[in-house]
Amino acid sequence: MRPIAIIFAAAFFTIGSLVAWLIAANTIDWIEASQQAELEQAYYAGGIGWAEAKADGFVVTISGDAESEADRARAYKIAALIFGSSLIDETSSTERAALMAPAEPPAIEILKNQNDFSFLGRMPKGETVQVFARYVASLGSEANVTNVTSPIDNAPENWLPAFEFALQLAPLVDQAILDVRPGEVSLVAVANSANWEAGFEEMAEKLRPEGVLLKVDISSPRPVISPYSFVLDVADPDSTVCAAQDEVEATRISTKTEQVIGMSILCDVGLGAPSRHWQAAIEAGLNALAGLGGGRLEIVDADVRLTAPEGINPQDFEIIAQILRFGLPDGFSLAAKTTEAPARRAVEETLPMAFTATLGIDGTAVIVGAVKDTLTREVIMRFSEAKFGYGRVQDQMWLDENLPDGWQVRIFKLIDAVALLNNGVAHMSPEGLEMTGDAAFENPVAELKKLLEGTYSADETSLEISYTEPQGGEDGQGLDPRLCISRVTKLLAENNIVFAPSSAVISDPSLPTIEAVAAILTRCRDARIEIGGHTDSQGRDEMNRNLSQGRADAVLDALLAQNLLLGQISAKGYGESEPIADNGTEDGRARNRRIEFKLLRDEPGDAGTTPPEETPRVVIENFTRPAMRAPADNQESADNE
Repeated sequence: MRPIAIIFAAAFFTIGSLVAWLIAANTIDWIEASQQAELEQAYYAGGIGWAEAKADGFVVTISGDAESEADRARAYKIAALIFGSSLIDETSSTERAALMAPAEPPAIEILKNQNDFSFLGRMPKGETVQVFARYVASLGSEANVTNVTSPIDNAPENWLPAFEFALQLAPLVDQAILDVRPGEVSLVAVANSANWEAGFEEMAEKLRPEGVLLKVDISSPRPVISPYSFVLDVADPDSTVCAAQDEVEATRISTKTEQVIGMSILCDVGLGAPSRHWQAAIEAGLNALAGLGGGRLEIVDADVRLTAPEGINPQDFEIIAQILRFGLPDGFSLAAKTTEAPARRAVEETLPMAFTATLGIDGTAVIVGAVKDTLTREVIMRFSEAKFGYGRVQDQMWLDENLPDGWQVRIFKLIDAVALLNNGVAHMSPEGLEMTGDAAFENPVAELKKLLEGTYSADETSLEISYTEPQGGEDGQGLDPRLCISRVTKLLAENNIVFAPSSAVISDPSLPTIEAVAAILTRCRDARIEIGGHTDSQGRDEMNRNLSQGRADAVLDALLAQNLLLGQISAKGYGESEPIADNGTEDGRARNRRIEFKLLRDEPGDAGTTPPEETPRVVIENFTRPAMRAPADNQESADNE
């Protein structure tokens, strides 16, 4: 080959290599910038301001000072959802592992009541699960076993002997609580007799494995008290009646009474309390008596009656009674009266079979009308506050046992529709629905008809809704936030987000639902939206709150992983505190296990708002208002579930 040909070949090869290198370098730079922008966008939407993302080639490094390890873990989880865990820099992963707290040890609480068994807590995978399965099979068909444990990987060497020991002890007692920890079992039970107690302790000691500590707390049999009562008349101390669930509760009730009322009382200890929050109900009532400066408090099972002392100002009494209504635990209802209760029966008898929801221009709502029972009233009030905001709803409902079937479902749809308006009124009667108002979304009548379809027929619906174009917006394609929430709610009613049992892992069949929710939320990016996680009442309060928080966080992270502009979204776990159905049935528990999306509104009294004027209200004899949850201190912050 000629020398000139060799020179030209070498030159072309060099130039080609240089061009290829430049193209590759620019491509890598583009990928790095794209990856970094995508992650930063997801972090911004999730309220994660501390984390810094740096892309180097195809690897993304996360750095920054997180406020807590939970925040750090969440940032890594979002990055892994978007890019895959293999793209997280090993140095950052090591740093994360070093800062993470040690894995929680296994812990199981066994609740035994005759043939009913409940297992709560953290259960190690593998051999423990196999032992548990064999034990459940050995119980036979008569046993009712509920397992709400969470699977974990950590299983210390001294865990399994303690767990097997607890399973051996369970058949020896009729009613007991067994708390199992690595190398330790604690048992709390009620003795059938003194001889039984001695025989049980002897048998338990024979069964106890070496290296496992046994703590036993066996109390004497307690009588069943019925009705379960607390009665305190400041003017008649001799008529006092007090029941308590145990000696500790009896002492606390006596101490509280002496502190706020100045009276010494004794409480009988026994079974039969209508709620584990019995003491809290009594303390709320005692505070009301102290505020009145006298009077009479009666709590019989879950019915609370507050009688004012003579000479009390009716307005002052109504304020204190209202405070007591909100302070009572869930399940307790209040009937309050002055010593000279006015005759109101004639007013009550003329109340119509109707329901009206009014939304003012200031965002406050008034719900007036007939509901079937106290539980329905509580559920409707909670539902309304979720739609309009806590503290923004005036309750003027009354009870009517003669309502037609489907009345409650129609109320929910009515409130759903009113919540979409800027302001308006919806009135329902057995003849149909009339609705007027103003909306901030186009074609409001058509949109509302879609919402009401299936609950109200076209013939019984009259809608007169005007349209006011909303101010602001980036692209003119946004939806009113209330309409967004309505569409998400309807989507979830048809395609619920499902999780693996007792975990916060979203099941694969629900991923298309997540994608559909994200697509809707891109059209209301200026809204502040909360993802609420809810559970049924099985298991401990703390465990249910943690589970609901984890599930709400999982939904939020899955939405952020869609890599779309979604606005300000937070997540909050409510546990079992906001049921929408009866936890006493399987169907009710299934409905209570749910994910909800709601619009966060400014609370009353925020800057720039004016408290609404007091509106006239119909006062019903023996008016009962279920206890409501207090607003969370951090509801305004972009915290979590």
